[in-house]
Amino acid sequence: MYKITSLLLMFLILSACGTTGDSQDNPDSTQGNTPISEEKDTDDSSAGSKDPNKSKEEARKKLESNPLNKDELTVQVNRANEDFLFKVTNNHEKDAEIHFTSGQEYDYVVYDESGSAVKKLSEGMMYTQAIKELILAPGESLEYPIAYNDLAADLPPGEYTIQFIFTDSNHHATAKETFTVE
Repeated sequence: MYKITSLLLMFLILSACGTTGDSQDNPDSTQGNTPISEEKDTDDSSAGSKDPNKSKEEARKKLESNPLNKDELTVQVNRANEDFLFKVTNNHEKDAEIHFTSGQEYDYVVYDESGSAVKKLSEGMMYTQAIKELILAPGESLEYPIAYNDLAADLPPGEYTIQFIFTDSNHHATAKETFTVE
């Protein structure tokens, strides 16, 4: 029994070692595990390293330019007692298919007066790696409350802009709001 287990383990190790070199030696060969959002026509400056923020930015631009995504979801930021409510509504005549690739359904970035990002919700956070799909019927909304005290807790006094981002992979939805920390 020990010999069979040892042989199986050795076989698995050797078979795993033989597959990594092929995909690195030939960049045109795909094994079915290349993400769809990855592009082959990247410039030489980014060829050495993959920047996940650049990939997200490229995907966002594709969503914005896709005419099928226009006017399907509207977003707004409501304020009540200084707290924020990020609301995403399906204003189209048909159902909207919402597809989240993780447990993160929204994100936000806070910018200071100079336009520099000073805080991001997802920075340092971990989300479940589970696909979540839902149907948003016409007129139906998803709401995400954000407490002002949590948002402004570590920000110095000043004028800020918060940008909310809906992380659905099928639709581009974002909204901005200005607020003051005293």
